[in-house]
Amino acid sequence: MSVTIDCYPNETKSFDALPQDSPLQHLDYGGMLTMISNHVQQERAQNRIERREFLIKKINNVNLDVTINKIKEEAKCLKSYVPKQWNKGSQTKKNFKNFFESHDIPLQYLEDMYDIQSKGLPVVKKNSLIKIRGNYYTDAKYGVVVEVIDKNTVKYLHVNKDLLPTTAKWSGYMQRKQICQNTMNVWKCEVVGEVSAADWLAYNRAIRKFNQDMRCREEFWENHPVLNTLNKPHGFYNRYFDIMNGKLPTRILHQQKPTWDIFKGCIDEKLRLERENQ
Repeated sequence: MSVTIDCYPNETKSFDALPQDSPLQHLDYGGMLTMISNHVQQERAQNRIERREFLIKKINNVNLDVTINKIKEEAKCLKSYVPKQWNKGSQTKKNFKNFFESHDIPLQYLEDMYDIQSKGLPVVKKNSLIKIRGNYYTDAKYGVVVEVIDKNTVKYLHVNKDLLPTTAKWSGYMQRKQICQNTMNVWKCEVVGEVSAADWLAYNRAIRKFNQDMRCREEFWENHPVLNTLNKPHGFYNRYFDIMNGKLPTRILHQQKPTWDIFKGCIDEKLRLERENQ
């Protein structure tokens, strides 16, 4: 006994519900849903293309760049991730469009940024604390806005997680104010707080202490009859080590060890004389 299988049960119900004189009754059975489905897919694809073009046109290049950088960070988790394949090129609408098309990026990323942009420019004022992406070379975590240049640009000062001057990781050198000031487009600013007067006092106190320490090191070396004939070794200005109290860096280049040994002997003698005169 053969069993008849209805391959299009939903279509059967639709046909059964149609009036006998309906023009749709003349369509081939088994093709209506397929035809409609294909048409819907085409319409959706076209609507998606048009919406993507609209969003890329309306979102400014700064925010498009921010969005793509976020996507690139997430893409690093993909097993198939190849860095050069995720390069977007220069910041042009054409390149942004090619990036989203080539990777078939969900429109939600653009929709979210469009919503943010539609709310207007972020409110960034002097002394605003903004989040900064750290890098390999410094312990910078945040920035303090020191000047609002115009409605789109601010000047900020790097600070670490303790709101103190940043330090170059490779040497321990604390960057001075004029070195670590940068500008940023306000659309890239993520305001996370405000720097208080007490925070500024602590910051300036750290700067003064650093400058005083560096001046003591410099003067001791330059005024010493033995040391001033030698080149200062790598790490001499590393603030993590209190070398004026005989605390030398833990990592010393082999070829510079004799210089450090001479310095250690000189500083130990200085400390001994200071103790005797107390």
